[in-house]
Amino acid sequence: MSTRMEYIISPWEIESYIQNLQMSELQDIGTEGWLEFHKRLILLNQQNVLEINALREENVKEWFVSFKKIPILIYEAIQIDVWKHKVFPILVEMNAEPSNTFMHFTIFYHENIVVSLLESVLFHSESAETMDDSSLDLVDYAVKYVSSLLDIQDIEIYENLKDPNSCLEEILEKKKELEFDISMRCISILRYLAEYADNLPICVLSRLLATHDVPYLLAQLIENQPWKKENAEGESMIYNSGWKKVKSSEEGKISKIEGQVWFGLRELLLNPKSAPYYEITEHRLTQLIKLQKYLHETVLDQISPLIDLKRWLSYLTMSQCQSRGPLTINVELIPQIKSSIMEKYQKKWKKLAKYQSKLLYTKDAEFIKNAAKILSDAYDLNKLDWIDPKECFLCHEDAKKRCSKCKEAWYCGRKCQVKDWESHKNICDKITKTVKNEQQD
Repeated sequence: MSTRMEYIISPWEIESYIQNLQMSELQDIGTEGWLEFHKRLILLNQQNVLEINALREENVKEWFVSFKKIPILIYEAIQIDVWKHKVFPILVEMNAEPSNTFMHFTIFYHENIVVSLLESVLFHSESAETMDDSSLDLVDYAVKYVSSLLDIQDIEIYENLKDPNSCLEEILEKKKELEFDISMRCISILRYLAEYADNLPICVLSRLLATHDVPYLLAQLIENQPWKKENAEGESMIYNSGWKKVKSSEEGKISKIEGQVWFGLRELLLNPKSAPYYEITEHRLTQLIKLQKYLHETVLDQISPLIDLKRWLSYLTMSQCQSRGPLTINVELIPQIKSSIMEKYQKKWKKLAKYQSKLLYTKDAEFIKNAAKILSDAYDLNKLDWIDPKECFLCHEDAKKRCSKCKEAWYCGRKCQVKDWESHKNICDKITKTVKNEQQD
């Protein structure tokens, strides 16, 4: 039985990649140099996932914190978001149907990758100290994406395509899928920002509470629960880096994302420093007290710190919106990243789109070949296979070992593999023979 690989990239590559990480330029998106940069971020993300899943020392996180490179991830996410709204629509208008989805997908996926890295790195409190003023930009970015979850249609990928053979239609649906995943990850990011608010500039707490009213936003999420749905067969589905069927053993269990929402609410509402920035108005009171019906014993048994939140909400109900004192007046810093990008390329969007059309709609075989070569390591299916979560073929629990012969069956341990061998051995032989014949051909 084979076990999981040790590294996607070596320890010295991790350190070197992060140490030399620089912000990209908007006009460079799609160039070979930018693709190389994109590849390195993908490999760092894959290595990070591997370290987390294997419960090993998180080298990727350590170097991002040590070299203070987290603001670069924030910048990259915001820059791609600007590109999507300012350049991409012009590209679609200027050009005919693209011949492939590869280049566009790579750009959309770039944003997803940096947000995935942000979500993982920000799990650790020391990361807060290295964000500086970029944390304000991250607040705005995350709130925007999380807010989109309250106005989203429940559509399966590709089922809404008017023309299944259209590359543009496929690109738009893929964009929607990636944006949904980013929105879910931004829930965790908001929770971490709320938790580390005391270690961030004071204006971050003000922006979370007074500017964006994040508690109200999170309370609406609890009511809407966009991380849950039913499939065509009426089976319950839960979102966790993709839609998955809820196992019978997991029914009634709080999902990771819902847990993040609850923790975010608790951190913001129970923080003594929040009061001066968050007046409990009648409108807010109405929404917040609705949370009480969701804080039943099943939830409290799983997340015991929420008992404090339930007690606070009970007090809030009894106090009936009493004034909590005068609001603090503070000089608030303004997020700079998005405004700086917008100012730099003001009235240059069409020119930029015209230039990037040559890259994204190219039919130059040599350029496409070089681009594919650059990204071949990042999209190595063998590496991706190791970092994707697997289920035991027998008991359906998390699996970290697989059949060394066919390399298709996964198990939680030797006990399940031995039990399953009678039913697996025939298919194992067939897969092994098929692969052998293909290699000989």
